[in-house]
Amino acid sequence: DVLDLSKIEAGKMDLFLEDFSVKDIAEDVASTALSLIEKNANELVLDVDQELGSMHGDVPKVRQILFNLISHAATFTKKGKITLSANAVSISNQPAIRFAVSDTGIGIPEDKIEHIFSEFSQADESTTRDYGGTGLGLALVKRFCEMMGGSIRVESTIGQGSSFIVTLPKKAQKKHAGLEE
Repeated sequence: DVLDLSKIEAGKMDLFLEDFSVKDIAEDVASTALSLIEKNANELVLDVDQELGSMHGDVPKVRQILFNLISHAATFTKKGKITLSANAVSISNQPAIRFAVSDTGIGIPEDKIEHIFSEFSQADESTTRDYGGTGLGLALVKRFCEMMGGSIRVESTIGQGSSFIVTLPKKAQKKHAGLEE
């Protein structure tokens, strides 16, 4: 994650765009993440619109976005449910795909939400102590979304869970990969 962020900041991270099946990538990530999900006795629900077909984007980055979000959800959820959904939406009248990873975990305090996408940042110091992690996964997810012309937002309620909502254009365009000041 540190190397990926360094490459992005240096403008050295490229996108390799290709067509791929939304359903297949969701199923692939779900099966890869199964051991993480089961570690805390969680259940994974896949809710993918079967009519989505394919999208044009960077497969490894989309996979990493979804995997990081599921991994995050699995860390902060115990004996709960994690849902990966995908459906068609639009960004500025252009076709897009909305992926959402929702959990029934501990939730994120409202005053901490704006910080969770910052590098090396977690909700608070006890998060690192209790759950581990570097605080880089969500920062990387945000950068990958932006590189493909998409976005991420989070909705969360303490004690009820969180939803991370990623919206990516159905046909990604190459964007500047470095930091835009």
